Formats: sequence, structure tokens, C-alpha cells
Amino acid sequence: MEITLNFSVILTEIIFILISSFIFLIDKFVKNKNYAFYITFITLILACYLILFVPFGEFTYSYKTDFYSSTLKLFLVVGTLLISLISYNYLQYYINLNSGEYYGLMLFSIVGAFLMLSGMDLVTIYLAMELMSFPVYFLIALNYAYNRPSLEGALKYFIVGSLGSVFILIGLGIIYYFTGTFILQKISQNLEKSLYLRELLVGFIFILIGFSIKLSLVPFHMWAPDAYESAPVPITSFIAGIVKFAVIATLVKIILIGFNSLRIEIGEVLIPIILASILVGNIMAIKQDNIIRMLAYSSIAHAGYAGLGLVSADYIGYSFTVFYMLVYLIMAIGTFSILVFLANFKRELLHIPSMASLCEKTPFVSLLLLVFMFSLAGIPPTAGFIAKFYIFMSLIKAKYVWVALIAILFAVIGAYPYLRVLKVVYMDKQEFEFKFKYDFTFLIPVCITVFLIIIIGIYPKPWTDIIYKTMYFYITSLFYPY
Repeated sequence: MEITLNFSVILTEIIFILISSFIFLIDKFVKNKNYAFYITFITLILACYLILFVPFGEFTYSYKTDFYSSTLKLFLVVGTLLISLISYNYLQYYINLNSGEYYGLMLFSIVGAFLMLSGMDLVTIYLAMELMSFPVYFLIALNYAYNRPSLEGALKYFIVGSLGSVFILIGLGIIYYFTGTFILQKISQNLEKSLYLRELLVGFIFILIGFSIKLSLVPFHMWAPDAYESAPVPITSFIAGIVKFAVIATLVKIILIGFNSLRIEIGEVLIPIILASILVGNIMAIKQDNIIRMLAYSSIAHAGYAGLGLVSADYIGYSFTVFYMLVYLIMAIGTFSILVFLANFKRELLHIPSMASLCEKTPFVSLLLLVFMFSLAGIPPTAGFIAKFYIFMSLIKAKYVWVALIAILFAVIGAYPYLRVLKVVYMDKQEFEFKFKYDFTFLIPVCITVFLIIIIGIYPKPWTDIIYKTMYFYITSLFYPY
């Protein structure tokens, strides 16, 4: 039987690899470093077109483009487009950062995220996760020219990420020993026959530890504040939004395809990890004066909120997990757009007490910041409130009322850090000069994200339908392929 490889299915990834390699090859010979932004921006727009029009199908047994992966890839590409705009604005002020390396590494990381979402066996997903993570280590270290501790932050992330890789490899070893395969659907077939349920659950827990490190869930969270603070500000939004979105969407996929029979047990294992992440993230955020460190700890809590959908062990809960991370991706990009705007003027403005009187100096930016802080805190009528509401409702529907009540209590505590920022901006007073200018690389990302936050908060149904129907079609195609 002749086997043919359908290269059109992986055309987007091939283009990303070629373009990023091209940027690295010519970077030393081009003086005007803005070329990398324009190439990256055009490539990402082309990727949007390809994702929409390239047909679904398999490249090998290890890679498949389908409803689920294509929809989520589109979200990732649009998010990366906005982050590239923020980065252009940032790199005009921080000229010692190498733009060519910056955009090239970002594209390589996106390739890894795409391969994770389309991977159909555990080894492909593991290698894709490493491909996504390694460029991020270097992107954090790029900031060494302006922030000496950035090497420390990159090294911490690298060491902890390597530890996560070890746990995943142990899990893969256990799963292969008992099933003889890494392909997710074949693992699922073993589980449906009730073969080695406990052993495979242990193997999955090791994989879950590796994913928890990437999501900075407690107790694997201590790398996050240093890495977030050390990185260039747009890359912090890339880690918080793009990387975490890809990781949790892939985790949902692994459970759905490979470990569906164990989803209730997996949910019960996750309960203490998720609740501890929400509590620790919210409490530690209260103590922070640096707004990026505060957002780093809050991102731990938000990963916990998203994980509540996995606790429900229900397909609707899984849909709302992906929906929550999509909303968090939007909130992260918008919030960090504002932080880039402030850092470009004076980096000291990233210190929360230094933001006093900001509402008098720039009312427009202060209003935008208010919307994002309200959304992160989960105050209606914003997308953050809707996302939390749906997650809590999926828990209650799945009879985990006590988990929902504890999470709601922790969410009340978690509102304090965001409200404190608004209190400083709107109520505290200080004297300082603020000369600012709005350009398109600031206005486009921040206006798009604030518009989405308000629209999703007021009328969420089309957005939840996109995620829910994507999940429904995906499950249908898996279990009823004809």
C-alpha cells in the first residue's frame, strides 16, 4: 500500500519555519531591524488565510488538522498578531533588543504551539511543547541588555521546564509499558477494555505534572513571577496568553481523545491543585507592588479558574475551560498593551504606587486600565465575569457545588489586587510630568481587546457557541467518524 504525505495540511507550520529561519539568516546583514516586524506581520496574516482555507486531514498518524485545532490556531495567530504590534511599539524604545531574533524566536514558538494542538500522539505533543518552550527561554534572556536579572528568570524557567519534561517522559514510559503505543486513540481503546486503569492513571498524573509546570499551577509556580518580570513586557503577555492557552487546550485534547475513560478520576486529582493555585495566586498577588509580578501571581489563579472546567469532568466544562483561557488571552494582551505604553514612557510606572494621578495625566489609558482590571477581577458586565460564571455553573451542574463555593470565595479575595491598582490610579495623588503619544501599534491592540471584553461581557452567546460547537463537532468526528 502506497502512503502519500499531504503537505498542504502542514503548510502553515512549514511557512513559519521557513520565514523564521530566513529572518535568522539575513538578520546580521540588515541594518534597519524593522524588516523583521513587517515580515512577521505579513506571515501571520497569511497564516490566518491558510488556517481558514486549508482542508482538514492527516499528515501522518501523529498529526491531524481538524475543527478543534484549526479554530484554536486561528485564535493563537490573531493573538500573536496583536502581540507583534505591541512588540513593534516596545522595540522602538528598547533598541538594544535584537528585533530579528525577537520575531524569529516568536515564530518558532508558534510552530510548537500549532504542532501541540494538532498532535495525535504523546511523543509529538511532548516534542512540540519543547519547541514552543525553548524560544521563550531565549526571549526572556534577550532582555539582559536592560534587566540583568533576566538571565536568572530565563534560567529558572528553563530548569523548571526541564523538570517538567522529565516528569512527562516518565509518564510516557509508564503509558508505553502498559499499552505499547503513544497514539492517543489506541490508549483510549485500552482504557475502554478496562486494562491497566490504575497504572495508566499514574502515568497520566506524571504528564499532568509536566503540564502543570507550564501552566504555573501550585506547587510548580515559583518560576512565574521572576520569568514574567525579567522578560520584555510583550513577551510576558505571550507567556501568559499564547503559551498557556496552547498548553491547556492541548491538555483538554489529551483527556478527550486518550484518557476519556479516566476523566472523572483526573478531575478529582486536580481539585487540590486547582484550589491551591487559585488561593496562593490571589493571596500572593495582594503583596506585590510591581504590577507585572502582581499579574504573574494572578495568572496562576486564572490558570486555576480555567482548570475548574477539567474538575467538572464534563464536555461542557471542557468547553468553558477553553473559553476561559480565550478570554484570559484577550485580557492579557490588552493589559500588557497598556503596560508597554507606560514602560515606554518611564519603566518606574510599572511600580503600582508610582501610578498615582495617572487618571489626570492620561484619562483614556486610565479608563482602559479600569475595564481590564474589572474584567480580571470578574466584575460585570465584562468578559472576565462571564467566563468565571460559566466555569462555576459547569461545576455546579457536575455536582461539585462545594468546589464552586470555595472557588467563589477565593475569587472575592482575588478582586483586591486589581481594585488596589484602580484605587492608586484614581484616588492617590502625586506630581509628575507625562508626555505621551498614541500610535497605531498601541491603539489597535488595546481597542480591539477592550471592545471584545465588553462585547463578550454583554453578549457572550456567539463566543461560547464557537467554542462549544467546535468541541461538539470534534467529539462527534472522533467517535462517529462516518
